[in-house]
Amino acid sequence: MLNDEGGSSGSVFSGIDPDALKGTIDSVRRDQETLQDRASYFKMELASYGLGAEEFKDVLHVASWARDELPMLKRRYHLAMNMDNDPYPGFKGMVQVNEAKVTRAANAAATKDAKRATKLAKKDPEDLSPEEFDELNELFAKNYDEYPFAEKVVGALGAKKTLQLWEEMSNLGKSSGYGQTSDFKRAGDLDKMQKDLSLTVAAATNSDSPAMMKWKKDMVAIGDDPIRDPGPAPGGGSGGPPGFVVMSSLMRYGDYDDKFLEDYGTALIKEDKRVMEGIKQPYGSGWGTTSTVNHLGNDEGNDPLTGYMKALSNSPEAATKFFTAEQKGGGGKAESNFKYLFEDRKWPDDSVEGKTSVTGRNSMAHALEAATTGHRPGEPATAEDIKHSKEQAGLFSALVNSVSADQDRLRSHEYMSDSFANISAEYMPDLHRSLDFDKENGAQLFPTTGVTARIDRYDAARFLHSVSRNKEGYDRLNVSQHVYAAALMEAQAAHPDAYPLNTKDTIDKIAYDTGLFQGVIGDGQHFQADKDDADAAARDGAWKDHASTWGGSLVGSATAIATAPFTGPGGVVAGGLAGTAAGKVFNGLLDGFGNDGEEQKEQVYQNVKRMDQIEQSAILTTQESVKAATGDEAAESRAGDQTGRGFSDAGELIRKSRAAQ
Repeated sequence: MLNDEGGSSGSVFSGIDPDALKGTIDSVRRDQETLQDRASYFKMELASYGLGAEEFKDVLHVASWARDELPMLKRRYHLAMNMDNDPYPGFKGMVQVNEAKVTRAANAAATKDAKRATKLAKKDPEDLSPEEFDELNELFAKNYDEYPFAEKVVGALGAKKTLQLWEEMSNLGKSSGYGQTSDFKRAGDLDKMQKDLSLTVAAATNSDSPAMMKWKKDMVAIGDDPIRDPGPAPGGGSGGPPGFVVMSSLMRYGDYDDKFLEDYGTALIKEDKRVMEGIKQPYGSGWGTTSTVNHLGNDEGNDPLTGYMKALSNSPEAATKFFTAEQKGGGGKAESNFKYLFEDRKWPDDSVEGKTSVTGRNSMAHALEAATTGHRPGEPATAEDIKHSKEQAGLFSALVNSVSADQDRLRSHEYMSDSFANISAEYMPDLHRSLDFDKENGAQLFPTTGVTARIDRYDAARFLHSVSRNKEGYDRLNVSQHVYAAALMEAQAAHPDAYPLNTKDTIDKIAYDTGLFQGVIGDGQHFQADKDDADAAARDGAWKDHASTWGGSLVGSATAIATAPFTGPGGVVAGGLAGTAAGKVFNGLLDGFGNDGEEQKEQVYQNVKRMDQIEQSAILTTQESVKAATGDEAAESRAGDQTGRGFSDAGELIRKSRAAQ
């Protein structure tokens, strides 16, 4: 029990689902208002008859209690939307919040800070003293997730003034003319201001106060309009960058309201198609502005899709809906937003002078991670996340088919390969099913708990080959497949009735399919290393250093996917892998296989320019997987033969699919 300084009952909330809590808040607000109004009416009507005075007093007391509790519920909701919260194990979307911050005293302090911040934000940024600039920055940084701060400040500003505030502030460090310099003392702090303001605006969009409902509607409406106010008549006109361009720079941090992102994305894509089509016209210029709107990263911020993609990567459900939504494309035919952005759109070069930026497309890849997996990039999948929906599985199928049809869509922008490999790690059963010849029983050998992506065998081969030509893409596919296979072997061995074949044949089949998969991606990396004449020795330790940082989430996700069909409902986030087959194999991939004694451990995947060494690494790793999963030496021995056979057959599969280009 926590002391809540006069707050609510003091009960400790160990986990909060923001969506469910928002529904509760809506119900309490609506019902308490109705209860208050109806009780007051009947109390007055019946008072003349001397009836129900005490009873209606009790009813009004309940309504007042609900009214007083609403700020506490709203405060929990806004705290729950903080992206730095730790997830609550085992339950999709649930987070833990600091209950010590859920107090009426904290609400009062946030309200006071909101008044001060609003006063400063409404001033002309040029009139802010250095001390006032610092104070406003600190107010945003300290309070963005403190209800009711964000909704009060942003709601009071309104949509257009929010954009004007940032555009004007963002240009304070810019010289006023040729040969002149800016006397703004805080130019170096504009990046922090951009981030803190972004977090504040994001938090505010999750409010349904009247002011914020209007703000969200207005922001969508003014996205294609210049943000500056008209000058004096008769010659004055409005100008400045479009609303979408400025707003994009405020979407790089924070968790935005899903419905707002959906409405905003629909309007943005409609306008983007018009603007990008205009480039083909004699006087078309596309997106752009002479104003400075971005201080984060190495892109100018002129492409409004960049910030929006970043926002989607933090909102998986909105990302899924956005990429699968359709709008009119060329010839008036409906096309998905995924097809438009990944296949058709000509992404502009938005690099800062002297640097090269790939932020736009790379942010799209991160947003696709969120859209296909159901969680933010870098987070491990929960038991709920791996139950892919029809829309998620369909989007992954579309991604595979698109890369398969034209590998240059990925190869020309290979920096997206790590994201595509991360996605593939959570569709390992789907990919294995597509590669497996046994279409009758593959569903039982490679089970899924949600909707399975439908992928043609040759499409899968071409996709995997393309992703694996990139070093990071290959390493992530390599690690995730091996740990998935190890976990699957362990699960199948513990549940021998799960597959029509006996345990012996089941393990053999997984070993063969592992060899086939590893042969395809091994050829992809070998092919590219030869093409680039790469120095393979440079990879010896570097990839393992990188894998130690990103491997944990991939291993956790792969293990959850392999074991979920056998755990039943209520499965938890995969973790604590020490002692499991997947954990042993992952450690072996990094540290080598063998004893810790005087005998040197055998290292794997050291030279990608030698296909024989890649094959030996695949065989050894698979045998170690079988050993960890079953403890059966005979099965371990057979696995070597089966893996080698699958690895050899990969060459024929690649030839037939014509994956190498």
